[in-house]
Amino acid sequence: MKQFSLNLEALSPLTIRSDHAAGGAGSAAYISGTALAGSLATVYRLYYPDNDTQFEQLFLSGEVQYPDLYPAMFNTEAMQEANDFPVYPLPKTAQSCKRFPGFSEAQGEKIEDEEEDNNHGVRDSLLDWAAFKLAEDAYKKSQMIDIATLLMPLQAHKKCPVDGCGKPMDHIAGFYRRDPYNGQMAKANDETRLQTHTGINRDTGTVQEGILYNRQVFVEHTRFWGMVKLPEHLATSFENFINEVGRTGLVRIGTGRTRGMGKVSLSVTLLQDEQDRFDLFKERLLKFDDKLKTLVPQTFRPNKNDLGRKDFYFTLTLHSPVILRDAMLRYYGSIDTHILEDLLNIPHNNFSRVYQAASTRRVSGWNELWGLPRVNEYAIDTGSVFLFASSLTKDQEDKLLRALFTLEEEGIGRRKAEGFGRVCVSDPFHLEVTLP
Repeated sequence: MKQFSLNLEALSPLTIRSDHAAGGAGSAAYISGTALAGSLATVYRLYYPDNDTQFEQLFLSGEVQYPDLYPAMFNTEAMQEANDFPVYPLPKTAQSCKRFPGFSEAQGEKIEDEEEDNNHGVRDSLLDWAAFKLAEDAYKKSQMIDIATLLMPLQAHKKCPVDGCGKPMDHIAGFYRRDPYNGQMAKANDETRLQTHTGINRDTGTVQEGILYNRQVFVEHTRFWGMVKLPEHLATSFENFINEVGRTGLVRIGTGRTRGMGKVSLSVTLLQDEQDRFDLFKERLLKFDDKLKTLVPQTFRPNKNDLGRKDFYFTLTLHSPVILRDAMLRYYGSIDTHILEDLLNIPHNNFSRVYQAASTRRVSGWNELWGLPRVNEYAIDTGSVFLFASSLTKDQEDKLLRALFTLEEEGIGRRKAEGFGRVCVSDPFHLEVTLP
């Protein structure tokens, strides 16, 4: 598989409807892979009306995985111009001060007005919840743990400790970029405004009296980032197509395109393949497992026989919505041990789910080629986190790591070609993001 960094810049106001239901008028916080693929397919048909074979490979075969494009507007010039650095959604376990939310200057966020109070930083609460859940299991087994010790992991960061702030800690949503060289992070800005429109009388074609509405739009020159995954034999064709049409102004995305909205510019950069990718993946998972096992004894004193030193802990963090259905076509609202066994195709590893922070959302859309609305589906939302434990023998460990590596590389669930199903195993965010 080849990977391309895709950068998009809005040349005119841009808006994506989050729900195409009759009463839905909300705007999405990002550009969906469905919208991106549909817009590119429309332009491809205009440029190459007779190249049916190539069109099928790029847009109908499912071989090309078009991503969700997340906002990439940052306060620091270094982050703003780092077009090859990924932009990820904040997991649902991320938290920040409710009064001064956001990454702090020590974490890489530049404060434009030095006279204002700085952001108090972002931290991840997954290890707190993991320690609490493991301690709770020990408590249920009648081990000698008092309630105060049981709640210690969660009480420690109930209020913001920075500079004696004392305000409550709360969940923080959005998107962030991380510099892989120095570890600095910054949260993407919401470059939006309200754009006012008048209603049109369908009989006369003139302004309808009494109808005035607002639409939230991304402002001009807002940038977005995503990663395209595709087979090597399609890489050259895809790159040539984007280079040919990306700056012509013909690509338009979202709603209101007949009113001059949605005009965008596109560019792609081939990302270099990392050497020893599996070894780096394995190192990341073992680091998370070791960190959790080190944390638990500091939180309570369990029976060593029950600590499960042979248990292997890992997380699944969703970087895009995931659509999963059972054999009866019913949608899943979370990932449990049975679903995980099916995804990994490893039926006898005694998985257990330790903790989850997840929600669901309805997925709707419009089929540009057919001119019809898509069937509504339900997905596990972006940023959902699932912590699992698996009892392993030495022989089983490598097999599980290989299966998890394949799961992260290929994605899970339905409609992966439209940006769904992207997952990160043992995301470093859960270990590295702490308050300064």
